[in-house]
Amino acid sequence: MPASPVRFGLIGCGEIAMHSVKALQGLSESCAIAAVQDVVEGLAKDTGERLGVPAVTQVDALLARNDVDAVVLSTPHFLHAPLAIQAAKAGKHVACEKPIACTLAQADEMIAACHAAGVKLSINYISRYSGMVRKAKELVEAGAIGKILRYQVHVAADKPESYWSGGYTGRAKSDWRQSKEKSGGGVLVMNLSHNLDFVLWLTGLVPERVYAEAATHLTPVEVEDNISAVVHFRGGAIGSIDAMSCARGKESFGDRLYGSEGQLVLASPLRVYTAREGVPGLTKGQWTDVDVGKGLYGTDERGAYFADFAKAIREDTTPLISGEEARKALALCVAIYQSAETHEPVKVDHR
Repeated sequence: MPASPVRFGLIGCGEIAMHSVKALQGLSESCAIAAVQDVVEGLAKDTGERLGVPAVTQVDALLARNDVDAVVLSTPHFLHAPLAIQAAKAGKHVACEKPIACTLAQADEMIAACHAAGVKLSINYISRYSGMVRKAKELVEAGAIGKILRYQVHVAADKPESYWSGGYTGRAKSDWRQSKEKSGGGVLVMNLSHNLDFVLWLTGLVPERVYAEAATHLTPVEVEDNISAVVHFRGGAIGSIDAMSCARGKESFGDRLYGSEGQLVLASPLRVYTAREGVPGLTKGQWTDVDVGKGLYGTDERGAYFADFAKAIREDTTPLISGEEARKALALCVAIYQSAETHEPVKVDHR
């Protein structure tokens, strides 16, 4: 393995892949794009010409290349597991868009295959690299708000009808987002799983059981566009989760942590209230807007993700967002979906 840069092959050249291209292009000292693949020849050719690299339509052809050290999976969710397993068997490290998979069985197969092949697996939950999230973790670990009692998240989006067949840009046309089998779910797993991942990480909270209700109100698809859940965490904390992808007017209330000694609002600016004396940068009994800095590596979140993943490959360490870490958010999503279907409390599957 070369010391630098790590050479990436892109599998999938649709909308989200273009964000990864931009991030990787900003990391020329540690990362490079060696080749690209998409089953849609026009997408593969367009991306290859933009980057000046070979473009192919067959995954096998990309994985056979000796100048590809790792792959970036920017494909529909149901393809994450088979493609990750195929890449691992070819000896390629795997950076995969979220969620890790549609089911826990698929996720476990991905994790096992990458371990067996001795390659790294990481899932692109990029919010962990934001200055806001990292500062919030620092404050929680410093005891600024005491013991976590409650987590509240509210996400409100208004996705246009065109999103369900072409994403936000229409670069790649497909109906996979409409199918529960192909996507794993709607607004919860597609969007809110970001929030679940970073809150579980920054707090250390472990969800034990959930009760949920979901519906599809205004969107002509199989997946939910409205969902609510109550979560019981180990140690007694409670979570309330509300998300919509059909919220006319949008206006999300965001994420908030309530503790025995204060509150923390995960927004811009990051706001903290503490009842404690002596917390650096905070005043007891007052709300404070906290400077969060630029985040890890001083770059954008996606760029930080790839820089960190490349570092894990070069130094043979575990990526921050390993397969096992990403499985935690999926396990909570799966339990929420099961509860919404059965209208009964469901235990969260921990491994």
